[in-house]
Amino acid sequence: MGRKMRNTHSHIWLKHLALLALSSVFFCMHASAQIYYDVVTNDRSMPVKSLLVTPTDDSLDYAVLPLLGGKTLTVEFDILENDSRYLHYQILHCDRNWRKSTLFESDYMQKLGELTIDDYENSFNTSVSYIHYRFSFPNDNLKILRSGNYVLQIFDTESNALIIQKRFVVTEQLVELQAQVKRPNIVQYADLYQQISLQIVPHGFNLSSFDKDLFVCYRQNGRWDKTISGIQPNHISGDGVLVFDDNRNANMLGGAEFHEFNFKNFNYASYPVDKFIEDNNTYTAILQPDKIQPAYIYNDNGDLNGKFCIAISQNFDNQTSADYAHVLFTLPYFRTAQDTLNLYVCGSFNNWKLNAENQMHYNEDKKQYEASILLKQGYYGYTYMFASNDYKTIDMTSIDGSFYQTENDYEIFVYFYDYKLGYDRCVGYKKINSRKQ
Repeated sequence: MGRKMRNTHSHIWLKHLALLALSSVFFCMHASAQIYYDVVTNDRSMPVKSLLVTPTDDSLDYAVLPLLGGKTLTVEFDILENDSRYLHYQILHCDRNWRKSTLFESDYMQKLGELTIDDYENSFNTSVSYIHYRFSFPNDNLKILRSGNYVLQIFDTESNALIIQKRFVVTEQLVELQAQVKRPNIVQYADLYQQISLQIVPHGFNLSSFDKDLFVCYRQNGRWDKTISGIQPNHISGDGVLVFDDNRNANMLGGAEFHEFNFKNFNYASYPVDKFIEDNNTYTAILQPDKIQPAYIYNDNGDLNGKFCIAISQNFDNQTSADYAHVLFTLPYFRTAQDTLNLYVCGSFNNWKLNAENQMHYNEDKKQYEASILLKQGYYGYTYMFASNDYKTIDMTSIDGSFYQTENDYEIFVYFYDYKLGYDRCVGYKKINSRKQ
């Protein structure tokens, strides 16, 4: 009898260990699940340039789509080659942390057949040949059924190589968001940072489990590399309004106004373009040297907050008649042995990435950083960023400084986990501006 009891206990203990092991495996798999970032291929055999994913009715807005709101996003990009490719795309639903959600495709999307990109056109009368691709969604073959974070993936059909990966968000307006940007009232933050204050008004939406199911994300100027998330409310008012007024953890560096230039017309150089050079049917646009901004001087100038748009002065189709030119950036800088970080030119034109294409190189003779980047005619905003070789150290303020007065866009995303449906819904969205409130 005793032996039988011991065997039973041993059997139960082994089952318990097995369950623990399975739980550990599941936890490890979830913790190590892939995070989907914005990606544009750097394959030299398939150079992709000038990617734009914007609302169809506003090419300078951010890639945010209201659920079932009749709006669409338009995707445009070039591949610098003479012959068109067969391309197709797919859409993945993600959780609040940009890992693939547990929803099946049929749960979040209605799809008819393969999603191919059939709208493409050769460039016309340009020195650099390219194929321009364009499509919009949702469309007759694609309906989106759920809110939340999404990733658009574009593939070369022949090789099945991923060439573009781009985040976008689908929102529901189930709660009211009241928000403002203000100068922090803590001394060490007051001159350099901007503080986001938020109130979430439920209007009957059940936020009783806000402490574990609610997730708030603040994003600056459409940049996923400049976000604050996981902020909890300071308190709840008597009528159930969640008040977020964290004066320490909800502060973001204001940065400085962006540098800008345009080169719509190769026959006329407007400031800060110094001149154009044409050599063997190849154009170079030389910008006037930028200056390092004193940390205590704020320069107020209107800008696109790091965005870009394609434009030419002639009355043609901008997207297929605009040409490419090598744009030369220069920044005078006296480098010392203590300057061990690399310097980059960044903007939405390169998805804010730090890579070889937009890295600046130091000219010892001229005592300046230089970079030549191939860009399509249009308007461009950009900034300078220092980074270590492993990108663990990133300095966004040494060149231009940071100021509480800087004009910035902020977006607020409110996610709430729906246990019944099994995914993170984006139940609230609001865009505000630090100056236009």
